[in-house]
Amino acid sequence: MRYIIWALRLIVFVLVVLFAIKNTAGVDINFFGSATLTGIPLIIVILASFMLGAFYMYLLNLPTRFARGREITRLKGEVQHLQTDLQHLQEVKPGTQVVTTVTPPDGFVANK
Repeated sequence: MRYIIWALRLIVFVLVVLFAIKNTAGVDINFFGSATLTGIPLIIVILASFMLGAFYMYLLNLPTRFARGREITRLKGEVQHLQTDLQHLQEVKPGTQVVTTVTPPDGFVANK
């Protein structure tokens, strides 16, 4: 699946570049107020717009990435805790009765 996503990204990028190469005429860019840029090649405007859009999407994706990283760190800690518990249980002699209480990672305990 990773290769398919990268292939689609590459196809979109190539299409944008080919579209930009075909549009090299000079254009005027009017900003708010009286600011104007004249004679800017359209290829620059198209590629800059594409790159700004990609950067914007990257910025929108950052909170999700950070949340995913925190979740991975939490789950790794939980795995480490469970592995430690498993090692302690494996060290107990066969005739010994072990009483363990299992609490969910979020701390919720149901009352009967």
